Amino acid sequence: MSQQANELFDNFQQLTPSEFFRKNKQMLGFTGKIRSLTIVFHELITNSFDAAEEAGILPEINIELKRIDKEHYILRHSDNGPGIPEDFVMQVYCSMFAGSKFRNIQSRGQQGLGCSGCVLLSQMTTGEPARVISCYQEGDDLKGVKMKFKMDVKKNKGMLMEREDFPAEHTGVCIELQFKDVSYSMAEQGAFEYIRRTMIGNPHAKITFRDPTGHKYIFKRAANIVPILPKEVLPHPKGVSADDILFMAKHTDKRRYKSMLTSSLSRMSNKRVNEIEELTGIDMNKRPKDMTWAEAEAIVNCFKKMKFMAPPSNGLIPIGSEQIEKGMKQILKPEFIATLTRKPVTYGGGVSFIIEAGIAYGGDSGRVVNEQRKSEIMRFANRVPLTFDQGSCAITEALKSIDWKRYGIKDFDNSPVTLFVNIISTQVPYLSTGKQSVSPEPEIVHEIRQSTMTLARKLQKHLRAKKAAKEKAMRSKVFEDYLPVIIEEAAKLGETAVPEYNQVLAKVTKRALAELLGEKVEEEEEEVEEEALIMEELDEFGYAVDDDHSNLKNIEEDIPEYEKEE
Repeated sequence: MSQQANELFDNFQQLTPSEFFRKNKQMLGFTGKIRSLTIVFHELITNSFDAAEEAGILPEINIELKRIDKEHYILRHSDNGPGIPEDFVMQVYCSMFAGSKFRNIQSRGQQGLGCSGCVLLSQMTTGEPARVISCYQEGDDLKGVKMKFKMDVKKNKGMLMEREDFPAEHTGVCIELQFKDVSYSMAEQGAFEYIRRTMIGNPHAKITFRDPTGHKYIFKRAANIVPILPKEVLPHPKGVSADDILFMAKHTDKRRYKSMLTSSLSRMSNKRVNEIEELTGIDMNKRPKDMTWAEAEAIVNCFKKMKFMAPPSNGLIPIGSEQIEKGMKQILKPEFIATLTRKPVTYGGGVSFIIEAGIAYGGDSGRVVNEQRKSEIMRFANRVPLTFDQGSCAITEALKSIDWKRYGIKDFDNSPVTLFVNIISTQVPYLSTGKQSVSPEPEIVHEIRQSTMTLARKLQKHLRAKKAAKEKAMRSKVFEDYLPVIIEEAAKLGETAVPEYNQVLAKVTKRALAELLGEKVEEEEEEVEEEALIMEELDEFGYAVDDDHSNLKNIEEDIPEYEKEE
């Protein structure tokens, strides 16, 4: 080997996960100033939700974003979850690919990159340490600890700088991070919009957010039920590869192929294993650790020829039509709303998923852009809003392929419509590690289309009824205009005085119009207690903000051209 060839290996080195993502932060979704801050909100909120729900707690989150300088912010995020024991705090926030979600289970996050990615971005852009206060239950004692630390990217772990006891009053975690080269925006892909959409998919949560201008937004919960925890689901025979089978064999504690397959795969019985033994000629009493690649491949090929029941779906927990409707009503206050949850189906042969959909029309549905209300698509995966990479997502592809004119919407893009789609699965087929778009699997696209078209037909009926009511109201107006003329002319023909008819006419036409429009007649109306505000907007002094001074009155498309997504 030449000297030049030998020198190729002089700089041979191995990167830790932290080093890799420090050089490739875009793979964590940290690209663009608006997107980077939104992804930080996403990671911290989803981790708080997961922790609270696993502990049976209704999530309550407080977020404060303070501007220090242009594109320089301090983010303070606190929750009411179970807290993090002291020994695990730096593992959670400083170790990539570390966590408790590496199972075949429905979960908001599954990579162990979220919180540690936020700490990494903060350290890369400001050099400032993370500050965490964690209060947790240990036995019968409530403990609290306050820590300041940095991430050691070379070792993929934390470096403790300061530590002190903290007087705990309740469980929960508060983290403070600084960021530069990020931007807060009220636009569709900004942090505020992420929170707004999060509340639709998670109506059981409460979020209080103070933005950089000092305005305080209180998103109140619309439901008081903690979601049922999903269960771990065993892989289905149709959804595994030869490498999966070989990995199971090398890491199982079972002593035979037969027991290893029945305990590691769903829909696998002793009868099925005997069929596999007959078809492949492989002795199912052999030790799993002796399995060869050829045997694993033969077993998988046998799976493809066999018929299995669909994978169990009891491990999937959808939001539910009623809860989705509550969430959409709370935020959008529409004149019409319809939701549904489809039955479980599979993609890729063996991965179960459920599609949930909702459609809202009128009210605050859609988004106001330059004083014009436009349609909006809200994409979710396991209750998490997907705010970026919309153009390449299966949800967008499916919704855009629908002929909306057939359902009474002539100009979909400029209509006050909000479409909601949520995909529930243990393995959502994301297109990248950023987890912002879903792969256009044919089965997924089909389910989204079917569910949305079902809702669109209901909207079509509403629009037709509304149009008919409007036409009837116009006819009622004609009656109101011409009846006085008829009465006066009849009085002349009868050579009598014109009777007093205004009061009677007003009463009759008002009643007729109300009945045509499906509204209550005035005499039948009951006093309804004024509903509490579902979202409050307070200024920096804590006073309620009126509509004329609201930050939400008109959303401008203020995303720079180089940051706009397709």
